[in-house]
Amino acid sequence: MPSDIRERLENVIRAEDEKNRNRLRASHESARGVEEKFEPVRQAAEELREQLQSLPSIEFTINPDSVWLTLADRDLRFGYSIDSQKFVGEEAAHSWYDGELYADHYEWDTTEACIDAIIRFCAKYVRMARAIRVAAEQS
Repeated sequence: MPSDIRERLENVIRAEDEKNRNRLRASHESARGVEEKFEPVRQAAEELREQLQSLPSIEFTINPDSVWLTLADRDLRFGYSIDSQKFVGEEAAHSWYDGELYADHYEWDTTEACIDAIIRFCAKYVRMARAIRVAAEQS
C-alpha cells in the first residue's frame, strides 16, 4: 500500500503558506487603512509642531499612523484603532506631588475630536510655559 504522507505534508504546507500570505495581505491593508484614517491628525500635528517649535521641553514624534508628544513631564500617544474604529490616546505622567506614575486612556469617535484633544493638551502646556516665563521675568 503506497503511503500518501508526502502528499499530505505538502498539502498542509501549501495551506499554511496561503494562510500566512492572507494574514500578511490583511495586515498591509489594515496598516494602509489606519494611515489613511490618521492622515488629518498627522497633518494637524505637523502644524502644531511648527507653531510650538520655539518652546522648551516639547517634542513631537510624528509617524504615518501615530503621534507621540512629550510635554515636559507628560507623554502622550495618539493613534487609530482599526478594531474599535476610533481614535485613541494614552497619557502617562508623574505626579508632581508624590512622584507616582499615572496613565489615562482616551477614545474619540471623529478626527476632529482627536485633533481638538491634541490642541487642548498643547494649550495647557503653552499656558504653563508662559506662566513660568512671566514668573521668571518678574523675579
